[in-house]
Amino acid sequence: MYKKIFLIAMFFLSFNSFSQDINELREKASNSSQDQIIVFIQKAKDQGLSLMDAEKQLILIGGKADEIKKLRNLWNKELSVSSSSKIDDSEKIESKFGELNVFEQDSLEIKDEELKRFGSDFFKNKNIVEVPQLYVATPSDYRLGPGDELVINLYGASEITYSVQISRNGNVKFDKLGPVYLSGLSISAANKRLKSRLSKIYTGLNSNNPIEKVDLELNLQKARTIVVNITGQVEAPGTYTISGFSSILNALYAAGGPNEVGTYRDIKILRSGKVVHSVDLYDYFTNGIYPNVYLRDQDVILVRPYQIQTELVTGFKQLSLFELKKGEVVLDLINLSGGASSNAFKKKLFIERFVDFSKTIVEIDEENFSSNRLFDGDKILFKEIKNDNVTNIVKIAGAVNLEGNFQLDSNKTVNELINSAKGFSSDKLGFSAILYKNNKGLNNEAVSLNLEESSSLQYILSENDSLYVPSTKDILFDLKIEIKGEVNFPKEIDFRFGLTITDLINMSGGLSPYANPKDVRVYRNISKNGKSKLTEEIILELDDNLIPNNRISLLPDDIVTVNTYPYRKENKFYSLKGEVALPGLYSIKNQNYSVYDAINENVEFLNSASIEGLYILRDSIQIPVNGKKLISDGKKSKYNFELVSGDEINIPAKNNTISVFGEVQQEGIINTSKPINAKQAIESVGGFTNQSIKRNVYVEYQNGLRKVTKSFLFFKLYPRVLPGSKVFVPKKEDDVQKTSV
Repeated sequence: MYKKIFLIAMFFLSFNSFSQDINELREKASNSSQDQIIVFIQKAKDQGLSLMDAEKQLILIGGKADEIKKLRNLWNKELSVSSSSKIDDSEKIESKFGELNVFEQDSLEIKDEELKRFGSDFFKNKNIVEVPQLYVATPSDYRLGPGDELVINLYGASEITYSVQISRNGNVKFDKLGPVYLSGLSISAANKRLKSRLSKIYTGLNSNNPIEKVDLELNLQKARTIVVNITGQVEAPGTYTISGFSSILNALYAAGGPNEVGTYRDIKILRSGKVVHSVDLYDYFTNGIYPNVYLRDQDVILVRPYQIQTELVTGFKQLSLFELKKGEVVLDLINLSGGASSNAFKKKLFIERFVDFSKTIVEIDEENFSSNRLFDGDKILFKEIKNDNVTNIVKIAGAVNLEGNFQLDSNKTVNELINSAKGFSSDKLGFSAILYKNNKGLNNEAVSLNLEESSSLQYILSENDSLYVPSTKDILFDLKIEIKGEVNFPKEIDFRFGLTITDLINMSGGLSPYANPKDVRVYRNISKNGKSKLTEEIILELDDNLIPNNRISLLPDDIVTVNTYPYRKENKFYSLKGEVALPGLYSIKNQNYSVYDAINENVEFLNSASIEGLYILRDSIQIPVNGKKLISDGKKSKYNFELVSGDEINIPAKNNTISVFGEVQQEGIINTSKPINAKQAIESVGGFTNQSIKRNVYVEYQNGLRKVTKSFLFFKLYPRVLPGSKVFVPKKEDDVQKTSV
């Protein structure tokens, strides 16, 4: 019993201690960076809190869903804070007020298309700070209070400057004068009071004589700090110490602004328990009227939940969630949003509205915009006019100088439309044209016109008719000619009449170094002749200027090939790797060049080389070679074979170990300097198990060759094992059909 009471007491003590430690995070909970979450976790663990307790703490100080998720992800990981934010310096976490959604990668169900609340971007603007601009002229309505530092300049017949600070009692003190009470006065009222009181010393302050006259100038040198409480539906409610020069906007920005349910339209300032101001932020966002309300020490800013919020879906210049006051109507909402978009039908507005357990559609005509009120949850839209619904036009395209849409009223006939298009262009093909007739949005009828006939030119056009004048470019479309072989860039080229062999070679980057200019061939399809011969071959020779000896005219679909010199072959190479004196890349010098030739000419084995382990790697396939047999038997050895380009000859290092794997008592590696058989190798690691398949034991040698166990009568002939080999013992499969007693 006492133990339980002690544990509960310790929990609450740690709870209080921890909450004090994280006070500096309270104002930043809604927008913490990853480093700040790490600091939070470190402090929680130092206090002995569990993950569940830490989650509760984060929720209590305003943590969001994405931050809870980040906390869970980071809790059991090794945490390190970036150099710009060490744990030891966690007391100096910089303010990130108003910067929301910092966990962009792990946010929960945040959709890009989700509408924002109108005005919320102001409190997410990183270019705005919560500190007011102090280097400006002091507003005349600024209310002075204890802690304000003032500069009083007297100039004229007397010149003197006073630097004074308003005391806790609200007074300032001058020599030879009693205290002057200024607390609560505006700058202009304080100016008058100071002028009245200082005139007892400087009589020129009340004089109209230019020679004796003294003027007084009052300026705020340094504003006091005040403590305000921000509560209600804001991102980071709490107590804030700010400059006395701050307005309500500065204070709200420090708290991150209203949250998703906080009002923008009726933010109250309470002073001594009474509402002294009510601020509508929409006046600032829409009309630029700055809420020039200055705060005082111990003021309370209260942000209540909104009452009416509507959603603008389509047809408005701003698509956002807009808050309305009670009594505001449709016209007020339209003005707040900036009005309907350019392509909206503005005569009628449509509302999707919740009614009990269902939705209904409400239509409001333009004349009723000023009398219809809106309700919370209304979704409002103007219908948008289709962009393709264009009236009073006709179209022309093709071989004319000006393509596009023209006004039907000025182009009622084909001839007038052609004249508006500034006549035919030089690529006009023939004398015909096609007129596509529009029938209820469908071009489902075509009229063939002869542009040399008067009746066709005087053809009467209808709305959305389209005239097309054929062009020679249409005829050349998709006609190709191809060049292949020994040119730098073989390609398929758009065909044009008049192209020559020389043009084609130049367009493909010229001849390659291996091109044979005496062997250029043109292959032409002649199947349309109806004869048995389908292709004609034309052989040409080029001079030094690439001019062919027969200047033929190229036709569409011709294929031009530039051949190389007779008997020419590409260079081929193989590589040597491993325990040789000079590894590297070597040439395959002649046909039938073999592995033996390569070893005989280029290989000097090192003392550490395992000749038995020699193998060839070709296209990722390991080809075993019996190196000793190959060298002793010579070029005619059965282990000799031809090399191909890209082959890799590998000579591994000697390995005096044998590895045993699979179903044995203990897999292992044994050391040996002489050959043994597979059974001896297996016995050296404890022998077989009950699950071993002895007849399928096999050995893989260093060169990749594999040998299996053979059987003769009742005897098993295990393969020989050389140093560097691997022995594998397969395992029996479980008999799933076997039934126990």
